[in-house]
Amino acid sequence: MPVSTTSSCSLHAKVGVVAGWPPLTSVNEAGIAQGLDIDIARLVFEHANMCVEFVRLPSAARSFAQLTKGVVDVVLMVSYTFKRKQWGYFSIPYRKERMRLFSLKQQKQPVISLMSLLSSGATVGLSIGSYYGEEVKTLARNERFTGQFIGISTIQRRIELLNKQRVNFIIEDEIIGNYLSHKLSEKPIFGWAYPIHDNDVHFLLRKEKFNESHRLRINTAIETLRPRITAMVERYRQLQAPNEHK
Repeated sequence: MPVSTTSSCSLHAKVGVVAGWPPLTSVNEAGIAQGLDIDIARLVFEHANMCVEFVRLPSAARSFAQLTKGVVDVVLMVSYTFKRKQWGYFSIPYRKERMRLFSLKQQKQPVISLMSLLSSGATVGLSIGSYYGEEVKTLARNERFTGQFIGISTIQRRIELLNKQRVNFIIEDEIIGNYLSHKLSEKPIFGWAYPIHDNDVHFLLRKEKFNESHRLRINTAIETLRPRITAMVERYRQLQAPNEHK
């Protein structure tokens, strides 16, 4: 994929791209990375006077392994966990993600809690290797709900299995779910307002590539560009707006 080039770049870094998450991260037929988080990364690293090359990753589940091996120097859209802190330096948050439930059927009653859905026998499709917050983490460890969380590698496959009613719900980033449910689903898919996980996301920077000075420059760029980033996020939120039910 093309490299942002300028003679004054103080550092060159490889940024990992999971191709299957449009409109946040994807790769077009020409091999060019595109999407909201790609746009934000280009903006931030250019402002920090750093050149970036976007490298396609095989899956989200393997992104951290690729970071620790030095295949990439930056992973996008990373939720903070203590374990992940071992793998690199976290930037300050550059935007928020909002994880929401999506289903084929409109429910007559509001979603009170994820536990109440699971107690009714519902199954939930999830991305393998993604973090969905403490509620999901705790329930997934509960023997009572063994087998009701289904790890599914791609959103395309999750939507396919939802259409086939192999799972009752999927959990997706709100922007991705709203966009792809219109593009990929044979049937109407409904987004739910229940907040599975509202969470800051960061750049995760490989320690062997970035030092504290680099991290501070990236953080300063994020702070300076915050109004522009917020406007970009809002534009992407308006790409598709499915029916939402409380």
